[in-house]
Amino acid sequence: MCRVAVVLVLCLPMLAQTRNDELHELFENYYEDYLRQNPEVATSVGRTEYNDRWRDWSRPARQQWTERVKLYRSQLDGYDPEALDLQDGISWRLLRRQLDLELSGIDYDAYLIRVNQLFGLHTSVLLTMREMPARRQADYENMIARLRAVPAYVEQNIGALREAVEKGLVQPRRTADLVIGQLDAQAAPAASEAPLLGPFRNFPASVPEASREALAAQAEDAYAQAFQPAWRRLRDFLSAEYLPHARTAPAVTVLPDGEEIYRHFIGYHTTLPLSAEEIHEIGKREVERIDRAMESIVREAGFDGTVAEYEQHLMSAPEYLFTDKESMLAYHRNLAMRVAPGLPKLFRRLPRHPVGIRAIPPDREAVSASNYNRPSEDGTRPGWFNLKAYMPEKQSRFDKPALVLHETNPGHHLQIALQLELEGLPQFRKIYRSTAYVEGWALYAESLGGELGVYDDPASRFGALESERFRARRLVVDTGLHAMGWTRQRAIDFLGDESEVDRYIAWPGQALAYKLGQLAIMELKALACDAYGADFDVRDFHDAVLRNGPLPLEMLQERVREYIGKAPREASGGCPVA
Repeated sequence: MCRVAVVLVLCLPMLAQTRNDELHELFENYYEDYLRQNPEVATSVGRTEYNDRWRDWSRPARQQWTERVKLYRSQLDGYDPEALDLQDGISWRLLRRQLDLELSGIDYDAYLIRVNQLFGLHTSVLLTMREMPARRQADYENMIARLRAVPAYVEQNIGALREAVEKGLVQPRRTADLVIGQLDAQAAPAASEAPLLGPFRNFPASVPEASREALAAQAEDAYAQAFQPAWRRLRDFLSAEYLPHARTAPAVTVLPDGEEIYRHFIGYHTTLPLSAEEIHEIGKREVERIDRAMESIVREAGFDGTVAEYEQHLMSAPEYLFTDKESMLAYHRNLAMRVAPGLPKLFRRLPRHPVGIRAIPPDREAVSASNYNRPSEDGTRPGWFNLKAYMPEKQSRFDKPALVLHETNPGHHLQIALQLELEGLPQFRKIYRSTAYVEGWALYAESLGGELGVYDDPASRFGALESERFRARRLVVDTGLHAMGWTRQRAIDFLGDESEVDRYIAWPGQALAYKLGQLAIMELKALACDAYGADFDVRDFHDAVLRNGPLPLEMLQERVREYIGKAPREASGGCPVA
């Protein structure tokens, strides 16, 4: 009996290890399946085997993927997360949440978010083409194949949007009009001037010279015979069939089951169990707090006027304005270089992947916001800060230091590049997104500008507060539009930015993530300061926040509180961080 018992005990670790290996196989299978289902994501992370195709948005393909997701969820439920080690338990919870969100949101994605002037079905094509590698002849052949596949992609999306019209799940007329205008602009250039064909006008030495003329001719043919007609077909569909059924009210809650749809988007982006009313009140309190801080900066600057008058001064004074796109790009690149030397004082780990700064293309710059694209995991493509350099002569420098911190280091680039460089974790963790974490971190990163030497005058400090207030106002406007009966004009009057209001109308709930995520991180930082006292090291705090990659805020709080719990009981003295 004893010998048998001993054997059973000795076998338990082996059985557990086998079980975990099976779990990791499930993680890997899901990741590979997900990349096959989403070739655009595969391109983004540097996987090239699907670079000749687009995601299939036909109804049968969507139904098939739904069944696959259900199967993965069923398999995942065969494991007890409480019996797993720390990282496997985190991975289990993240994938379970991802699968649940996919099942609850797949129709909303297909019907609503596909018509979106920022990240819709058309911008996805242009962004992915811009991210494609252009190193070998095969890369150029993939670009041509993708251009030729655009008509099928468009027809699949038109089919999904017809379903949306039948079910009454449609975007507002304003959103459709914006997309129609973009399609017109994107389909207009001749092949010889088309931004999409830029790589075919500048071949690298690795592409045989004998093949270049034929590749360029094939690309121009694919552009003229496939891309342009498909874009015009989509434009005509939206104008003739979609627009007449588009809703007139901005609120997503006017749709069938609209309140449930908005709750889905709030939960998806914020990862918090908050109601629209609660978020609205948080936003109002934050706006009032930040307004008071901005008043102090105005007094510090010696300006004899109100906060609004000082902001108008900074936005219009000639010494703060840019003269052209190149000078604007140079200014932002110089800011990023100024930040770099101070990063080791705040972070124990810095990313290996580089980051570049480029302008948003002219066909999108008027309605697009500055944004960030992740690097490829293999390092062949850097991270990119895409700067809105539209009408630079009307843009001011005062708020740009905060913007650089948000989009590059220590904001999006530092966090996302470090996520790609995580070791020993399932691959899906390297592309996992939690909007509140990702955007909350980037907004939190803006608060580090004083320590990094870029908030060196009242104007830049005011700009940082203006940026934070802008995100606080988003809490008020997004919930106002979708839950409080606000009109579009009321939202514009409150926010002062028409294109941003149109963004919140087209993309419900996403704008809530920034401020709520930042508040969660700041609260954890204050708790860590109190716990460690004079022994508080901000590098350890940042490591606790970043070491697991993006997490839903509730899980982030668990992990950081574990770090806080390790503070020595005798810790005392003032915290060195305000």
